[in-house]
Amino acid sequence: MLTLELLLFVGLFSWIYFLWSRRRLYGLLLQLPGPMGLPLLGIAVEYLIFYKRKMKIRTKYMDQYGSTILTWLGPMPFIMTRDPKIVEEVFMSPECINRSSQFTIPLTSSAKGDGLLSIEANRWIERRKHMNHTFRHNILLSFLPIFNAEAKSLVTFLGTQVGQGEKKILNDIVRWSFRVATQTTVGTDVKQDKSFENDTILKSYESLLHLITMNVMLPFTHNKIISTLCGFEEKRAGSASHIEKMIDKIIDKKLNSKPESGAEPEITSVINKAIELYRKGELPLGEVRAECTMMVVAAFETTGVTVCHTLTLLAMFPECQQTVFEELKDLYPTAGDFEVTYEDVQKMVYLERVLNETLRLIPSVPFVPREATQDFRLSNGVVIPKGVTIGVDIFNTHRNKEFWGPDADKFNPDHFLPDNVRDRHPYAYIPFSKGRRNCIGWKYGMMSSKLALAKILRNYKVTTSFRFEDLDFVDNVGMELALSPGIEFHRRT
Repeated sequence: MLTLELLLFVGLFSWIYFLWSRRRLYGLLLQLPGPMGLPLLGIAVEYLIFYKRKMKIRTKYMDQYGSTILTWLGPMPFIMTRDPKIVEEVFMSPECINRSSQFTIPLTSSAKGDGLLSIEANRWIERRKHMNHTFRHNILLSFLPIFNAEAKSLVTFLGTQVGQGEKKILNDIVRWSFRVATQTTVGTDVKQDKSFENDTILKSYESLLHLITMNVMLPFTHNKIISTLCGFEEKRAGSASHIEKMIDKIIDKKLNSKPESGAEPEITSVINKAIELYRKGELPLGEVRAECTMMVVAAFETTGVTVCHTLTLLAMFPECQQTVFEELKDLYPTAGDFEVTYEDVQKMVYLERVLNETLRLIPSVPFVPREATQDFRLSNGVVIPKGVTIGVDIFNTHRNKEFWGPDADKFNPDHFLPDNVRDRHPYAYIPFSKGRRNCIGWKYGMMSSKLALAKILRNYKVTTSFRFEDLDFVDNVGMELALSPGIEFHRRT
């Protein structure tokens, strides 16, 4: 009897200590409104089972409780905001440079090392300074031959779809984007690798991305035992091994080759800059590989879905598509194959507005979680304790009616007319994040997307029977539609 009483006392004391140690987390309940959900589970059941990760759950909560809310994912508090003023404070704060460990842990595990996407603030600042060189204007211009060549291949493939009715082309466009991202990250030598040509590497990357997404959405899968029992670790190891072999082969070739006398210096691409840092002793060899792996992950999926979603929206809004076509016909009077120059890209003013509006309504990355490295006070007086995650809801920020008006959910490229842009809060539109840790490759993404779209839309008219009102959006590391619309291609002259 005494033993039982002792155990009950110890259990009660431990529970009280546990609650006391988390008192600052529970203190957030007094500062921010939001749904509590179930004990220990929070909103996980509703989010994963009833809403099946659909973004409308976040919209529902923010419409009900306000633009900055507190909820619980499992036993941990999670702050979400769609308020551009709060977004600016988070993105500009030195206390919120770190991405959430819920995202970085699976990313680092999959890439077998740290890269710019995952490293913490103290190392990130220096790494970003180094890697900025790989996205300078002259480097982007050097990628134009790759952009043009791969866009030509995509246009040729789409020609085989003419007259075939509505087709789901997301996978084909992602394949184009992957080929571009890989060549511009590790060099055109990758085209000689059999695993690149037969899409083994693409499938490995897609498998890793799927596992990363699952780990982010289901944090308990971070546990090695659970992950191994479920077979996830075996899949991760197999996919990572394929990628590692390909990148290591290219790294070894670059490390063991000597530049020929009088030869042009190599372009400062991601792999070349990482190898330069390795030779200086500033970067371990494992992180050279991880940096290349992560850059490809960051580029190919986001650019691919952006191009596919732009085509989808233009198929739904033929009057906007016709305006794009007329702009392109002025630049390229004859259909078929043509080289797109940087000067041409700058003249695609309306196409850029369409692309921006696509990224507003369907951002390629719908949610950005940041983790406070120190206690952080928001302008509304709320103190975010160290270690707590605050998520910037890009999807709902872009549809916040307080800043975008009553038609915020409608497709309207005129949202990006100069006068409208000037009058809007600068953090109401953040498709590439913003502030201290913005997307390093946003200019790269815009250039490659506009170039591919120009070639496609000058050569083909796109249509669909799918209605804009029926689009349903699913939470993911990258944007996902619950049902991907089919697109039909019609040849233009």
